[in-house]
Amino acid sequence: MSVMAGPTLQPSVFTFESTVHSSQVLHYLNEQRCRDMLCDLTVLVEGQNFRAHHSVLASCSEYFLQKISSLSQHGAVITLPEELDPKTEANS
Repeated sequence: MSVMAGPTLQPSVFTFESTVHSSQVLHYLNEQRCRDMLCDLTVLVEGQNFRAHHSVLASCSEYFLQKISSLSQHGAVITLPEELDPKTEANS
């Protein structure tokens, strides 16, 4: 008795390629930030608040990745230390 296998179905694969995708993502993330939509972090610099997306900061900066990774609360505030203040460095 021989058993014949039926046709093997290949899984569908969808590939999306775009030369503008990354710039569109950055554009819309910035638009969200400007509207204070989905911002989950505040960076405090010289008494001024800057709203941000923690994932964007963490992906662009090792400093912010380390700071954000150590935070446990949602909607946290990071206050930049004096050593990062250009005015302090100019006085050194």
